[in-house]
Amino acid sequence: MIGVIFGLFVISLLLFLGAFNYFLLSQKAGVYPPKQTLRRKAMGFVAIGGGVLLLTFILFLFSQ
Repeated sequence: MIGVIFGLFVISLLLFLGAFNYFLLSQKAGVYPPKQTLRRKAMGFVAIGGGVLLLTFILFLFSQ
């Protein structure tokens, strides 16, 4: 069970890093796709990463 929890934590970390990357790309001038699309992708990654992180904490608490 610890391996599953660790794997989910790593997935959530990668999603947050991807969101950070999209956010940084949206701050640059003259990027394609448009900034609004990059921000929307970043917020989607944050939402999914937050859900996976919440699931990870719930599994961690119930595995004790």
